[in-house]
Amino acid sequence: MNKNYEMIHRYDFLTKELLEQEYITNNLTDKQIAKKYNMPTKVVVWRKRKKFGIENKFPGKSNKNATKNRLFSITKPEAELLLQKGKSYQEIADHMGCSIIVAKRRFDEFGLVKRQEQSEHFCYYNVELSDSQKQMLIGSLLGDGGITESNAYGCTHSIKQSEYFFHKMEKLSSIHSNKFQNTVGIDPQGVPHRAVRFTTGTNKFIEELNKIYYFNGKKIFPYDFLMKNLEVEGLAYWYMDDGSYNSGSSRLHTEGFTYEDNLLVRKFFAEKFNMDARIHKTAEPNEHNTRTYQQYNISLIRSSTLRFIELVKPFIIESMKYKIDKNYNSPLLSSDI
Repeated sequence: MNKNYEMIHRYDFLTKELLEQEYITNNLTDKQIAKKYNMPTKVVVWRKRKKFGIENKFPGKSNKNATKNRLFSITKPEAELLLQKGKSYQEIADHMGCSIIVAKRRFDEFGLVKRQEQSEHFCYYNVELSDSQKQMLIGSLLGDGGITESNAYGCTHSIKQSEYFFHKMEKLSSIHSNKFQNTVGIDPQGVPHRAVRFTTGTNKFIEELNKIYYFNGKKIFPYDFLMKNLEVEGLAYWYMDDGSYNSGSSRLHTEGFTYEDNLLVRKFFAEKFNMDARIHKTAEPNEHNTRTYQQYNISLIRSSTLRFIELVKPFIIESMKYKIDKNYNSPLLSSDI
């Protein structure tokens, strides 16, 4: 017999009468029928039933959802009302008894998807932040943190700092959806660099900070604001974000600030915390890959470093203690760096 003919007709024995007998009368499932007749998959049985018009009598989860989704009905005025109430897609889906995919599809049909997504993004706008949350934002914005155009806080950390990353996420859990992204970049040496990033929702306090920390799209050191508002907890987050310890000194990597801003950083430590700091030029490769000096950072003298560590230690999380423990119990040195 021709092999192709044999393959095409190998399941011809599954007649409508046989399937009705097994599926309806004997109450067997597609899988049980396939097993009974030594078939490789239940899909063949399912396709045969569909061909003969034999409806499902064992609805699975997907079929149950499909039934619910077919019954889901909402008018545009009703959708707009839910939008005005600030309901999320998930809340709408739960309330109407459909899947979140169908809820999004209905809003798309009404031309409301963009408005709904904006509503979800701005649902955190009026959330009042605790003093501790505010200190984290105030400090982190001097380090790795940034503010988006929509007035949301965002930060990216190396996968090696994932404990700190998730600590920050938990700290700000009241203003974001608990989602984060894995990213892969290339470091200056050409090595792949894995990192994680999260962004909060828009919040009115972050909106205020945006006006304070940015000028003409560039981050600045807002001296007057920080003198009044940055406390020790915020200082600790700044250090965990952008600090390091080396040769008896704590350093803050303020390369993103101008020399004039670094002068303000030094003044800030002197007047706010009575600590002495020095400004250092940092080497940066130019377009010809030669060393040039165009950036600056701040280091505390050794005596100030010990007092600085005493202050911030209660707020330093476990995975960041390497930035303070090396020097914490060292004797106070008489000479400055």
